[in-house]
Amino acid sequence: MDAKVTMGRILFSLPVTERPDIVRQQIENINYFCPGSLICIHIAAGASAGRSEFEHSCDFENVVINPYSYLFAPGAGMLHLHVSNFLHMLETGSEFDTVMLISADELLIKHGLSDHVSKHPIGAQTEVFDLATDWSVFREDLLKTTAMQGFLSGVELPLYFGGQSEGQFFKRPIFSQLTRLFIANFPMAPCGFPIEEIVPSTIAARHSFNGMDIVQPATLCDYCTRLVVTEEILAQVLSGKGSIFADRLPDRLRSPHIGTSVLKTVFSIKISERMTARWDIRAHIRSLMT
Repeated sequence: MDAKVTMGRILFSLPVTERPDIVRQQIENINYFCPGSLICIHIAAGASAGRSEFEHSCDFENVVINPYSYLFAPGAGMLHLHVSNFLHMLETGSEFDTVMLISADELLIKHGLSDHVSKHPIGAQTEVFDLATDWSVFREDLLKTTAMQGFLSGVELPLYFGGQSEGQFFKRPIFSQLTRLFIANFPMAPCGFPIEEIVPSTIAARHSFNGMDIVQPATLCDYCTRLVVTEEILAQVLSGKGSIFADRLPDRLRSPHIGTSVLKTVFSIKISERMTARWDIRAHIRSLMT
């Protein structure tokens, strides 16, 4: 699956379902904070806007629109969209070193991401499946499915791992391995659970067990905690110093960035409804792009 590789060049895999104007802002944001990157957009089947609207809004030299259009269902799994993007970019012969999973409601907030990912093979959270954990994706019935057992056999692990999907990144050969194992065991369709929070983390854990040092995902999210992102919190994240603290919400995954000094590895932030209800963070981030 591997051909050309360019050290430090990121392929952003971006599935979209609506708001071509927001997608355009995302592209402009990436091109400002991470120039020289590639962006592959997957327009999901049933997207609210037509393909021509996305093509018009996303007409940038470094943007490729995937000709395939697979179904997307919220919360039912979207790793197949990222896999489709990766396979299409291989077909085009594009040169890139790292694959980063991103969504239209994440925005980069500072420079340096290319240099960061060039130094690390994987950025992913690895929480082991544990019956004592109250994160909804950690379910014993998932472990027992034929698909999951086939996948776990492929990585030679007895249990799966989970983690935040936003901001995950993988060197190209590792994402090739992920793609092969995914295609061998799961459909190119929603599978009923957020598989993008399981398969990448499990692959990351396997490589970590083999002695590879990995870092956390590059995106800070607020949906797992009671974190209120203020201008002061954002300023601290931009500084990359110290720690931020917040209570974990019930039935949510532990945040990889809360209560630990890893802010220097945060390069983007998820723009949630809870966050935007308090201040216009999109406008604030765009003000940084000057």
